[in-house]
Amino acid sequence: MNKETNRYQLPAREIEILYAIWNAGRPLLASEIASEELKLATVHTTLKRMLKKNLLEVVDFAKSGNVFGRCYQPTISIMEFELDRLSAAFESRQCTEITLSKYIAALLDNMDKETALRELENLEKMIAEKRKSLAGTD
Repeated sequence: MNKETNRYQLPAREIEILYAIWNAGRPLLASEIASEELKLATVHTTLKRMLKKNLLEVVDFAKSGNVFGRCYQPTISIMEFELDRLSAAFESRQCTEITLSKYIAALLDNMDKETALRELENLEKMIAEKRKSLAGTD
């Protein structure tokens, strides 16, 4: 596996915090991330670790009770994160007979007809663009 693939092999708590912020659709205070299962002290410790990894950035300060707290936002998008995880899973597969085209075919088989046709149109456009870009790199 190359270093670019699976850059985001993260502990479960860090993933949980990323999803909390992505699902909120806005930067969050540590107190907004904390829950019964995820205590505030744990959130603070994990946020510090994530800041060091450049997974998060502080984008604002907001009042939290009687004090001001930092508002955290991911430095990566949910799409970038999930595509990286999928790429890593595909690259590390044990069954080398599972090709990208077979994988896509299996995904399409599990879709309703309209969705599959729409995805095929999108794939055809992407393939044409990729052929064009590859032809231009000779």
